[in-house]
Amino acid sequence: FSPVPREPMKRLKKETFYFHFENLPYAYGRNKTFLCYEVKRERDNKVLHKGVVQNQVTSSLLSRTELSFISCFHATELCLDETYKVTWYISWSPCVECAEEIVKFLANHRNVFLTVFIARLYYYREHTFKEGLQALDNGGVQMHMMCLQDFKDCWSLFVCSETFRPWKGLRKYYLFQNKTLKQILR
Repeated sequence: FSPVPREPMKRLKKETFYFHFENLPYAYGRNKTFLCYEVKRERDNKVLHKGVVQNQVTSSLLSRTELSFISCFHATELCLDETYKVTWYISWSPCVECAEEIVKFLANHRNVFLTVFIARLYYYREHTFKEGLQALDNGGVQMHMMCLQDFKDCWSLFVCSETFRPWKGLRKYYLFQNKTLKQILR
């Protein structure tokens, strides 16, 4: 695949973050996925790239958020002698098709290490989506459900410098989704 990468956004609006990153177990009407990313060079921890991408709501695999990131990342010049740490904060966990592409990307770029902080699990009761998460785990992706500190970190890096105000139920929803992710990955 070679989608035309859209220019990443620098920041999210507060309202967008609160609506799309709220970690509800059943988040109806949230059809967009937002991926906030930071790419660091490991040897000096220098931030090389940072931004926000979102999907276009279509059935096309090329419009998926994760693949937009990979496409943008391919456009940058990676030094094979360097190691890169990539961190994602993502509003929905990847679907199985995206998981497969992420695993392929990492297999072809052994010098890239990916950590993903997930706000909500996507169709976590369906077997194929569980397989996608398991494939990511087996492919070396470090996955975590977003806890309060992760939401604060994402907020300060990609939204604004004001204080993050947690929504009611954040901790309860985190505990539920974290338990669910651990069950899927064991």
